[in-house]
Amino acid sequence: MGLDTVELIIAFEERFGVKIPDKDAAELYTPRRVTDYIMRTAVGSVMSRDEVSLIVREVIKETTSINDFTDDSHFVDDLNLD
Repeated sequence: MGLDTVELIIAFEERFGVKIPDKDAAELYTPRRVTDYIMRTAVGSVMSRDEVSLIVREVIKETTSINDFTDDSHFVDDLNLD
């Protein structure tokens, strides 16, 4: 996992108030996977999937300055994050 993706994981942790173990972080390589993970482990009972997805997208935009991506865009392969 490169520096860009580590920074992105840290940003998700800070925004959602969770700690994402390294073994889980390695599997979070698309916005959809991040949303699913957050719903499963952190906020699924207090936030809707749409709310979580919107926040995930905001974090990606704020952290990377990339605005053009889909829920299935791969952080490394499609967004060129290292």
